[in-house]
Amino acid sequence: MATTTQAEIQAEAIFSIHFDGPITKDHMLTLRTIAKTYKHMQSAIDRAFLIEKYGQAWKHARLLREDYEQADFLARYPREGGIILDAISSAHVGARTLIDRISSALVAPFAKAFDGGLEESEKIASRLAEARGRAKNNQLLDIPTLQSLIENPPIEWSQGYNARAICKEIDQLVAPISSEALSGSIAELTLQGATKRMQFGFTSEIAARFHRVIASRELGPLAIVNAQIRQLDRGNKYSKPTAKIRNLDSRREATLHLESDSDFQDLHPYHTAQSVRLFVAPFLEFGGFDVHGGDLFYVGIAE
Repeated sequence: MATTTQAEIQAEAIFSIHFDGPITKDHMLTLRTIAKTYKHMQSAIDRAFLIEKYGQAWKHARLLREDYEQADFLARYPREGGIILDAISSAHVGARTLIDRISSALVAPFAKAFDGGLEESEKIASRLAEARGRAKNNQLLDIPTLQSLIENPPIEWSQGYNARAICKEIDQLVAPISSEALSGSIAELTLQGATKRMQFGFTSEIAARFHRVIASRELGPLAIVNAQIRQLDRGNKYSKPTAKIRNLDSRREATLHLESDSDFQDLHPYHTAQSVRLFVAPFLEFGGFDVHGGDLFYVGIAE
């Protein structure tokens, strides 16, 4: 039998998750849980690779086929102790850098979830009222265009979006233990990269709070966009109205969230117009925003 030296182990990039408690039975997991675990482990690695390669993540970004070799990890045979699933790579130094990036993305949101506190973002309704008051009283002189924000975005936008792109995969990875039916379960992540070896221990409660941290949303700064309304959806009793717009400056489409049917009525006269100027606010997710196609929130018509 081949043995692995300590030096070889230290050279490996390791992404490991240890499940224990009610989620396991006789050191086994359901096939559904195992399949979901491996899927989101690989997806987190893929997100990290795209950020390393391009400097940022964006919606619907995918690896090219020639990228697979650099992002592929091998699954070791599951180990007992509850059950431990390992993904490893020793093919290239870059793999360890990817694991370090995953660790770095996890530190801040995990700390918030572990401490039990989520700093409440300003409620969207009150922030929206403030933005509408400013739009109504302003002469447009000091309100930036959305395009200017896209061309020179706050650095926090890309940092937050990159972190969320990775953390939403970790959120799905630990989601099974947040179920009340599996209360008492744990999921411990071990990440060994080029410069650090870190562990993140999730209980059912921490996993649930981690989801709330990652899913937190708030409104960004007020901006003006030259747009064409491509689609209006009135919503229903389960969902609020939305619109699809085309940013005429960037030529990209985005989802525009509406607060109420009154907003729908505001926009309806313009749904066949070639262009309309709108007050909008970027819809920030975990403090981040995808400048290539992030969601926007409708504030008003900029006449």
